[in-house]
Amino acid sequence: MNNFESVSDFKEAIKEIHVLIDNANISIDDNLQYRTFNKSSIVLLCGKFESFLESFLEEFSYYILNNFSNKNLDSFIKEHLIEVLILELENKKNNLSKREEVLMKFVKILGEQEVLCNDFEINAKFNYGKHGQNEVTKLLKKFGFNDFAESEENKIFYEKFNSLNNIRNNILHQDSTPSLTHQDVTNYLTTLDNFVDNLFEVAKKIILEMKNNYCQHTPMVICG
Repeated sequence: MNNFESVSDFKEAIKEIHVLIDNANISIDDNLQYRTFNKSSIVLLCGKFESFLESFLEEFSYYILNNFSNKNLDSFIKEHLIEVLILELENKKNNLSKREEVLMKFVKILGEQEVLCNDFEINAKFNYGKHGQNEVTKLLKKFGFNDFAESEENKIFYEKFNSLNNIRNNILHQDSTPSLTHQDVTNYLTTLDNFVDNLFEVAKKIILEMKNNYCQHTPMVICG
């Protein structure tokens, strides 16, 4: 797995932020335009990052569920799939045929037979109206990125990310005009872009470790 479309899409999407930053830079002498470009950059940047994270985790899960069996799944991902099934069962408990379909999925993921779980649903969505560090770490941990979510290197990221979201919330909910410079926006953009790169590297390592473990426990399989 050398690339994720979600990573490429994010790199393409933030070109719009660069356009806004460039326009802010050449509009410094016009206070209204300057503030408008900077405020727009912040709101757009937050939206693009949250969209990336959801897409990335969905893509990561899709790859895992299509390449590893129920016997090889990371425990965190397996628990997430079961939690989603529990909610689905609650919603379909009064429909006998649909309820049976959900129950058979429990048998599938917990049973002795080794099978792919690529028909299972996952939930990589942010909780509506909630943003910031807690939501990011909650999502990451659902999909096995615990060490990365709690890593020392991300402490600075979370500080800047929380600051970024506070600014976004003040813009959206209080119509405030923060004292932002285009350099501030550039710094926030760089912080998120670096996080995306680091997350992708960790995802590749997780996949590689799963492949190695699979090969070790399945000697008849030729792994390349």
